[in-house]
Amino acid sequence: MKIIIRADDLGISEGVNYGILKSIKDGIVTSTGIMPNMKYAEHGYNLVKDTGVCIGQHTNISLGRPLMEPDLIPSLVNEKGYFYSSKEINKRTVDSISISECELEIEAQLNRFIEITGKKPDYFEGHAVFSQNYFKALENVSKRHGLFYDIPGFNKEWEKEHGITSFGFVKLNKDGLYDAYKYFEDNLETMKKEECTIAIFHPGYLDQFILDNSSYTKIRPMECEFLCSQWVKEFLYKNNIKLVDFRNYRD
Repeated sequence: MKIIIRADDLGISEGVNYGILKSIKDGIVTSTGIMPNMKYAEHGYNLVKDTGVCIGQHTNISLGRPLMEPDLIPSLVNEKGYFYSSKEINKRTVDSISISECELEIEAQLNRFIEITGKKPDYFEGHAVFSQNYFKALENVSKRHGLFYDIPGFNKEWEKEHGITSFGFVKLNKDGLYDAYKYFEDNLETMKKEECTIAIFHPGYLDQFILDNSSYTKIRPMECEFLCSQWVKEFLYKNNIKLVDFRNYRD
């Protein structure tokens, strides 16, 4: 029995970067994804690069400014040249994201990732947007560059092909929180039954940028504490569940 623990949003802010670092060094995180267009992407990479963690690209088309010129990707940006928010995109009844425009920005972010890290990402996926056109653009770019495209929870064929089964999404309460301990206990049978499972988290510390720009606030330090807890380490140990990362599953 194996499990991948993925921490998203590296580079979104300084506070999140430090929380992810703690969740790697003192916790159970095995993989983390950089948001290449964000101001603190390089800062985040420099914090974690020597920890041995698996580092992927957490492609972002819903926060901040794009790396491409806005007039080249009009379906992704508002009149001020900023990305439309994930909330705006996900509530649309028609998927208006242009696949070709999206590929331009994804390629630009991949180039920035390589510029920061000096290598291709260990895995490749997307942030917060549930658009089939976005998923197709990610898949196209990943195939073009021979990248390990990571889409658990959205594509059962992908899970079957790679032998990685998602925990599924958590349901947040009115305070934007959930019981992470119960989340693991409820998924124990899945962990025992499947070859490998994956659980996705957003650990981090809060700073003003997160308070102003993210719907994930209290959840971040809560998950950081959980991922570093003795409880979760003992849970994995007593159930003989081994921590792995995407490098164990690339073709």
